[in-house]
Amino acid sequence: MKSRHWPTLFIIAVAISQMGATDCGNALSDTGFDLWCGDQMCNWKKERGDVSRVPTWNQGDPGVELVGDDVAIEQFSPVDSMDGQCLEFDMIADVSIDAHVVLNIDVFGDGSIDHTETIPTASWALQAYKLPIKGVYRGIRFEIAKTGPGRAVLAQIGAKIATGPGCDDATLAITPAPAPLGSPCSDNTGCASNGCVFGECVACIDGGCPVDQTCGIGDPTSPLRDPPRMCVADAARQLGEQCVHDEECASNICVGAGFYGPGNCSSCRTTNDCTSCAVDWPDATALGHSPQVCGAGSHAQPSAAPCASDDDCASGLCNGTPRMQCQDGRACANDTNCPYDGLAHTACSTVGIQGGSCQ
Repeated sequence: MKSRHWPTLFIIAVAISQMGATDCGNALSDTGFDLWCGDQMCNWKKERGDVSRVPTWNQGDPGVELVGDDVAIEQFSPVDSMDGQCLEFDMIADVSIDAHVVLNIDVFGDGSIDHTETIPTASWALQAYKLPIKGVYRGIRFEIAKTGPGRAVLAQIGAKIATGPGCDDATLAITPAPAPLGSPCSDNTGCASNGCVFGECVACIDGGCPVDQTCGIGDPTSPLRDPPRMCVADAARQLGEQCVHDEECASNICVGAGFYGPGNCSSCRTTNDCTSCAVDWPDATALGHSPQVCGAGSHAQPSAAPCASDDDCASGLCNGTPRMQCQDGRACANDTNCPYDGLAHTACSTVGIQGGSCQ
């Protein structure tokens, strides 16, 4: 077992950064199915089956028809318990008697359905109800699913933070399944891992990993959650990747972990390690989430020297993997991998080279 200091303030800072995640109390975007990208909805994702843009009772007001015997669409929302503990839903739909349509609510967006509401057979009738949610949560996946051959056209579905009558009915409250890693929590029983440390579900604590492993930062799993704290192999992280402890890094140097989050694996810590040790990635989106390297931007580093950008090397070429990351420093492939600002994802940007060495 290894004994290492847990960066307590890092977890507190991450929790603070996630406070408040709606658009003026609205938990869903494009509630009227107005935004289409070609033949697909822009803000709702088709899971299975087919969808079609069709008119509703108003020819100028489009809706979405769920086409086929087994259809589902979904939208992820960053709404959390800091926003509120109760949601008010309103919907307008045209559902025939031979179609079964439900609204599935997946708290934490981890794939487990925590509550199902049947959308009743109706012809453009407004439906509204409230659902309280128990405990601490962050993020919900809203899924609308249809089975059967009948017609089902949705004109509107909204979800917003609510209070008042209906929100205090304990018999209606959704009790989410234990949360996945990286989710907020109030005690161990709220976590699938049975580990709640400083308000976040974790898989390990410092000193709790097997030999040759460190309680560090795992790969991100969802924009609704923080990158998980879990056991990772020693020396598994390349130059530029996120880290909490030196042992995670192949260089054995992790710089910047602390109050504002995890640090980055680096090739140097101070000018005692080399004459010019500095932060490498100048892109503003990488501010605070960049490695330190010897000769950053100097165009002077020799062949095989560690590098994080082409500008580090005398050859002008740093061989490695382009580093794409979100504004919070986590790795990403596109914007949908990044945390939210309101109901929109923040940007995924290429900031430098990961695991690089000068040619």
